Amino acid sequence: MNTFYKINKWLIGLLIAGNLIYGQNQNSQSIAILKIELQKTTIDTTKIKILNEISAIYKYSNAPEGISYGKNALALAEKIHWKKGIATANKNLGICNLTQSYYTESLSHFQKALQLYKELQNQSAISGTLKDMGLVYLAQKKYPEALSYFNKALKINQLSDNKRLMVYNYNDIADVYFKQNNNSKALYHYSQSITINENLKDNNGLAYCFSRIGEIYSTKKEYSKALSYLSKALEKYDKNQIENIDNTLRQLSNVYLLMSQADAKNKKKYVALSIKTLERISSKQEQYSQSVDSLKELLKKSTVDTTKINILNRIASSYFYTNPKEGIPYGEAALRLAIKIHWKKGIALANDHLGVCQWVLTDYPKAINYFYKSLSSYEDLKDQNGISGAYNNLGLVNVEIKKYNQAFAYFNKAYAINKKTNNKILMVYNLNNIAVAYSDKKNYAKALEYYNKSKDLNFSMYDSNGLGYCYSKIGKIYSDLKEYSKSIYYFKKALNNYDKGQTYNIGNTYIEMGISYQKMALENSNKKQLLAESFKYLNKALHLFSEIGMFDRLSKCYFELYKTKKEQGNFNEALNYFEKHNTIKDSLFSNESQNKLANLQSKREIDLRDKQIEIQKLKINSNSRKVYLLVTMTISIALLFVLFFWLYVSKRSTNQLLLDKNEEIQNINKQKDKFFSIIAHDLRGPFNGFLGLTELLAEDIDDMDKEEIQFAAINMRRSAHNLNNLLENLLEWSRMEQGLITFLLQENKLLTVASECVSMLQDAANKKEIKINTTIPEDTKVYADNNILHAVIRNILSNAIKFTPTKGTINIEGKENDANTTISISDTGIGMNAKILKNIFQLDVKSNRIGTDGEPSTGLGLILCKEFVEKHGGKIWVESEEGEGSTFHISFPKKNNTVNLI
Repeated sequence: MNTFYKINKWLIGLLIAGNLIYGQNQNSQSIAILKIELQKTTIDTTKIKILNEISAIYKYSNAPEGISYGKNALALAEKIHWKKGIATANKNLGICNLTQSYYTESLSHFQKALQLYKELQNQSAISGTLKDMGLVYLAQKKYPEALSYFNKALKINQLSDNKRLMVYNYNDIADVYFKQNNNSKALYHYSQSITINENLKDNNGLAYCFSRIGEIYSTKKEYSKALSYLSKALEKYDKNQIENIDNTLRQLSNVYLLMSQADAKNKKKYVALSIKTLERISSKQEQYSQSVDSLKELLKKSTVDTTKINILNRIASSYFYTNPKEGIPYGEAALRLAIKIHWKKGIALANDHLGVCQWVLTDYPKAINYFYKSLSSYEDLKDQNGISGAYNNLGLVNVEIKKYNQAFAYFNKAYAINKKTNNKILMVYNLNNIAVAYSDKKNYAKALEYYNKSKDLNFSMYDSNGLGYCYSKIGKIYSDLKEYSKSIYYFKKALNNYDKGQTYNIGNTYIEMGISYQKMALENSNKKQLLAESFKYLNKALHLFSEIGMFDRLSKCYFELYKTKKEQGNFNEALNYFEKHNTIKDSLFSNESQNKLANLQSKREIDLRDKQIEIQKLKINSNSRKVYLLVTMTISIALLFVLFFWLYVSKRSTNQLLLDKNEEIQNINKQKDKFFSIIAHDLRGPFNGFLGLTELLAEDIDDMDKEEIQFAAINMRRSAHNLNNLLENLLEWSRMEQGLITFLLQENKLLTVASECVSMLQDAANKKEIKINTTIPEDTKVYADNNILHAVIRNILSNAIKFTPTKGTINIEGKENDANTTISISDTGIGMNAKILKNIFQLDVKSNRIGTDGEPSTGLGLILCKEFVEKHGGKIWVESEEGEGSTFHISFPKKNNTVNLI
């Protein structure tokens, strides 16, 4: 079964949102680092560089924010009269305004940048700015002006013999001629680009030119030449050029479709070739396969069961939408291994992934069964996000099988959890899912109520795409209600809110607008104008879906265009659109039929299961009555009464034993869950920071000066050091919880131990000019494990340095009595408020903070200290006030009072 067409509408929405969030998270890492550096630096030129760099990152993803940072950079650069900074700021502002379609402002900034680059005699920057100005005119379809600037950029690069930039200029010029339908000049400039690419041995550059030439021959209806050049392009592209390969495959698929219309004799052959080519479009499949290959290699090398389970689950999830049948064996393997080692988190994920695979395959009974098991595991773990996700999945499956009441129950449970955790993004998905279900039931009033709730939430998050989706759905409801003016109003609002990248949603909105105008025309005297509007929007949708190769949507466009042309009286054109619709529909029919049969079979199985449950309940009720009768009879017999009493006592004893064992197992699981909670929450942060820095180096190293590279390297070293410390703490924790740490109790001279710890941390204290005073009598002794005693004092002393500002003071004191030896470490640092003080030794509450000089902290060290001290039978406590410093007290019992260590 072709699963591409099976992915349901709710799942597509979640996937698109997930990709948007992931893309934003990648940029947010580098932006966060830059913003921290911006706060720290006092040098104006460094501030300007950082502001310009943030503006450059935002120029396409969030242009208004990019403009804000660009203006700040420009103001500061003008204040100190730094030409390079002014030029860069103007260039960034030009691009941001171009992204916003503010063409006048964009040109103004580019002209200022161009003038400064000329004064600085920076030829490559001059040519780049000329190219940008050409793009502004190209966006406005002012082709002569665009050609003028592209040619100026070309001449500069020819004089400096910069072949790489010459290629870009030739391609830009060729693209303009192509848009002007001047195919001969377009072909000439692409051939010039090809010559240079051959000299540079740049296969990707050659492939781009071949694909563009193929598109030209396609418009000229010279299909054999088009096929030849597009095939050459596919041969030349590197495997990592996924997006370009996909675009070329879409062009190739479209050529075959055009050939099917031109050659009636071989129509079926070319339609089949078109679909087969389209199925090769696999940006996500390629990414998944690359990911899967690397994961399979890791799986072979792994020896740790939990790691194996995680890898198996990741492989299963990689196959969700590309080949779910292939993902099922990996999910089952993960489930078996997780059950074997009693790891609930792994069990929950495996059941969740298996449920999604069966859902995509339309095996709904199995999907529901897996989601129930996943829900049970997440409830045991008290994982709120997991519970919410399981409820949402169960709701979606029940909508598929038309069990709306059950679906609403699950969606509402998911929404309640997400509202409690204030997860607004997931709340939006829940509200949209409820609205879609009500719309399917034709309960439009309820559907509008929930779409409006979703709209308000999206508005509060400034999510324009979310708003666009809601407006589009509201427009569809008003269209179904025959309130066409309202529907068109909301469709236009949707289009105003969607980002340009929301091709699928924009195309669907165009289709719905076309249908609304078409229906209005049938009930309105102004029929001609309304049908013209219908054709305009349907044609826009056609172009969009042709570009991305969505055949099911293309079929819809052709069918609605057929109806519009038929109403206009253009019967020849109407017939042409109807034939195109049928051509695509025939190719999709077999897949749709299979899906419908699978859905009917699944629904039948679920109904049958529900009936079996009802029968079982009746049997249980009948059996219960028999049991009551039997008990009544036996009460009259004294001997049997005694027997039952004995059985009752015996059963009670057995239950108590089971309760004791369950409590023991729960305690073990709690310790294990603590450890994995730390990994899930604390290890991810340092790794993300480290990855953000490496990504910054990988992408921008050519534009970075020595100082910037050195700064990035220092931060990477600091991040790696923090990671190392965290991993050491995690391993120490794990060893302790598993009973692998051997405690060797002995008497230690406290002054000696304290001095050694101070010596190890003296450099860190010197950097902040912190004075450390030690007031411990020479004969004071502590009965403890030497290594652990060092670790505890060193950890608390390290924290004192970390949270004490420059020129502060730290005091270490020690005293003993007949029962205990007490160590006190006080500082003049930033102290703690009541909330931090309350949770500082709690594992399930994050209490880590950044030090006074930006030093990182995991919050795990003090928890380890507490565990270590309590293993000795000792106590640890803290006294602190915010802004007044902190004092940590550690008490170890004397030798005669020490309990046996476990």
